[in-house]
Amino acid sequence: MNTLKFVGKPMMLIGVATFLGAGTIASAAPDSTDSSATVGAALTDTAITAKVKANFVGDSRLKGSDVSVETNNGVVTLTGTAASSTAKEAAERLAENVSGVHRVNNLLSAPAAVSEVGSKARHATHETAAAITDTAITADLKTKYAADSKTKGSDISVTTTDAIVALSGTVVSEAQKNHVIYVARHTKGVTQVDSTALKVSAQ
Repeated sequence: MNTLKFVGKPMMLIGVATFLGAGTIASAAPDSTDSSATVGAALTDTAITAKVKANFVGDSRLKGSDVSVETNNGVVTLTGTAASSTAKEAAERLAENVSGVHRVNNLLSAPAAVSEVGSKARHATHETAAAITDTAITADLKTKYAADSKTKGSDISVTTTDAIVALSGTVVSEAQKNHVIYVARHTKGVTQVDSTALKVSAQ
């Protein structure tokens, strides 16, 4: 009876060891699969990032923007600065349209809409002021030439653009031409005088 019990125990131990060994092998197998899945996801994220960046480079709406792209498990995060609120929205749409993207976190900073409107208004005001200045310069010069005895007999046209005066027409002499140019150059607001089209008439 003692002999049978002694033999039985080793057999049970072998069975348990075999069972535990199989369990260890079975539990080790999924590690390889998980590793492959992680590598595959990383490769996909890299490809998505590259595609998003390529879309940004070819879109004129993002001109002047500085955008960084990071992808994690199909979730794209955009950071940096956009030139305008329109550029910020365009960046998000371009990223969303890339295959494999699940969601876009748009963390781009952009000028507020009010600031953009203010900037456009200031630009328009500047252009209007410049136009008024040009008109005033032209009127001032025409008045001076009409009242100047030294310009008698001349036929002068005056055009002003961005404070640059363009003189055209004819004068009776080289001396008169020099005087006309002198008057223009010394008129308030004038930055440059173009007298290429101002000709001396034949004697």
